Amino acid sequence: MAELGEFGFIADLRRRLPPASGDLKLGVGDDAAWWQPESGSGILTTTDMLVAGVHFDLAYTSAANLGYKSLAVNLSDLAAMGAKPACAYLSLALPAELKKIWLDEYITAFLGLAAAYNVQLAGGDTVAASELVISVTLNGLVNGLASENKPVLRSGAKIGDDIYVSGTVGDSFLGLQLLQGRLERSDIDVSGATFLADRHLRPTPRVDLGHRLAASGKVNAMLDISDGVVADLGHLLTASGGLGAELDQAAIPLSRPAFELVTAGLTDCRGLLTGGEDYELLFTANPAVRSKISEIAITAEVALSRIGRITNTEKIFMSVNGVTEELSGRSGYDHFQD
Repeated sequence: MAELGEFGFIADLRRRLPPASGDLKLGVGDDAAWWQPESGSGILTTTDMLVAGVHFDLAYTSAANLGYKSLAVNLSDLAAMGAKPACAYLSLALPAELKKIWLDEYITAFLGLAAAYNVQLAGGDTVAASELVISVTLNGLVNGLASENKPVLRSGAKIGDDIYVSGTVGDSFLGLQLLQGRLERSDIDVSGATFLADRHLRPTPRVDLGHRLAASGKVNAMLDISDGVVADLGHLLTASGGLGAELDQAAIPLSRPAFELVTAGLTDCRGLLTGGEDYELLFTANPAVRSKISEIAITAEVALSRIGRITNTEKIFMSVNGVTEELSGRSGYDHFQD
């Protein structure tokens, strides 16, 4: 597996699968699978697994934060395709020595976020294990979307499209560095440090924004930023037929704490674009609909930044102070090679 790699394994699996057929409209390869059991409706399904020591560290991740995040990352997947979340399935592999109070706090946070998005916990499973493993499956509905109730895929980008991101990027990367002690808390004020840590531990799934963008029918391709802007943009470009992109560093949206750390020389924009786990939305749209995209941003009360455009170069470049540089690190974190 170390030789094949995570993405190599997924590519090999996809080659062995027959094309989606019948009620299954979209299988492996996007943010969620698409099941359409009857005309005019559809169900999207996504699943994520979190493993102690790989996806989280209990030394700085509380039960409540983990309960919140384990659902939030799935909500973000559905947001990336414009779906409204419906019901969840939670499976837990639990060490025998795990305290009941820890589990109570985890479940309370999980159900709290579920209630906020009208998600019902419909089932799951529990088993004993030597390490804590969490698996969440989430179903969502595509009803009410434009283009005959079809979700937005990552494969629809067109040459000349604008590239947008929601919110700010790189905060989770910096928050993780703070939590791991790789970035000194003395390098940033208390409010800034708290903000960055929260952005890593409690990301905001852009569910309403994703649904509004999809319902507008103006978005050509969309996904959420889990591997980092560069890697996830790379996934979108590959899925859209091997396209390229040109980004403008000056347009990359940074939070105040991130900007201050960049200004102080303690991090750089490249690191913020490859760090991952922002769980913001990245999407493309024709330049002719810029005013509509602005209206959606205002209505959803989420800042949207136009950071570049789609090209036919099959590579990602970024303009930095008038100089164009190629960005590497498109593949993202690989569980078997990194």
